[in-house]
Amino acid sequence: MKKLSENLQELADHAADAKKKAAAAEQETKEKVEASIQKSKADAKARQESFKANVEQKQAAAAMQWEELRGNYNQKVQQIKNKIETEKEAREVKKAKNRADDAAWNAEAAIEFAFMAIDDAEVAVLEAIDAEAYYESLA
Repeated sequence: MKKLSENLQELADHAADAKKKAAAAEQETKEKVEASIQKSKADAKARQESFKANVEQKQAAAAMQWEELRGNYNQKVQQIKNKIETEKEAREVKKAKNRADDAAWNAEAAIEFAFMAIDDAEVAVLEAIDAEAYYESLA
């Protein structure tokens, strides 16, 4: 399992890449923008499929669908914070390990959620650029 700091760095790199693609798309032809949109959609779908497969492997509550994850995310974070606080004094190694695993899984899920949000934003920006180019071609 990768360190959370590595996952956050990948997320930052992904966001920077989306920004570069949007800037480049403003200078591209309609065909190249459409190709970028299709590639971004394919990449987003692949990331979502990978995330879903990962969730299924993790079992338990991880079998939630994407919408359930988004809807329950804040609740899960609060539950973990409450669990950590109430069990802070616990010395049982097994309980501490389970709490750490739960917290790490939720952090990974939050990072995956952010990846997918950036993917959606990237596609939306590219589609907006495409629509603007189409409008200008008609004007």
